[in-house]
Amino acid sequence: MRSKNLKRLKSFFLFDLPVRYSYVYSYFRKTHEGQRDIYASWPVEATRSQLINKYWNNALWHYLLLVVVAAVAVGLFNMQLNGMYMLAGVALGMAAYLPLYFLLYRPIFTSEFLPMLETAIAAYEGRERAWLEKCKQDQLSNRALVLLFYAFDKASKANYLNPSDRCADLLHKIFGASPDGIKKALDLIFKKDKRAKLGHRHFVEVGKSFEEAYAVLEAMQFSEGIQQLKHLEQQFNQ
Repeated sequence: MRSKNLKRLKSFFLFDLPVRYSYVYSYFRKTHEGQRDIYASWPVEATRSQLINKYWNNALWHYLLLVVVAAVAVGLFNMQLNGMYMLAGVALGMAAYLPLYFLLYRPIFTSEFLPMLETAIAAYEGRERAWLEKCKQDQLSNRALVLLFYAFDKASKANYLNPSDRCADLLHKIFGASPDGIKKALDLIFKKDKRAKLGHRHFVEVGKSFEEAYAVLEAMQFSEGIQQLKHLEQQFNQ
């Protein structure tokens, strides 16, 4: 740990830590996720602004570190400092910021830090999109969710489901799925004329939805629900 901290201090002293991709990405992710825990709608642009502000804070601390090191070095070699020397040193230190700004901090900011930050943002958003896509792939389809609820509804003898907007709205509240998609799935289950109009491609998709629902019921070992679903599947195949 001590060795790691020394390396970080060395990198900061050389001013290469603030523009390292690993540092920029990890700090962006940590900051962004921390803010989203507080504000659900926290945008990427806000985190970007915070990291830009962090860069200039680092630049200021880096400059102050150089001034302190220079002052200590002068103090070690000149033990007879007086007020005038100290005042002149402070003035020179303040004047040295402008050359450092134009020759070091600003060029690094525009040519290294900003590209690194934009790359980190793109990578983070890409991973988020990939994660969301994986979630969508792992999630049951709307039709499979309705089939699953149908099996529970019939097995419990509640017999609540029907192809009404009220049922579609209830399932929308339960599953958070599209009401239109749920209504279409209910129509397929309860309306024979809708099933008769299914083309080959849609019929294959319905078969996949049955497989998804069967997989859940089998994992639960819910034999009654499986029987109810098989009975419904036979109606589709008639």
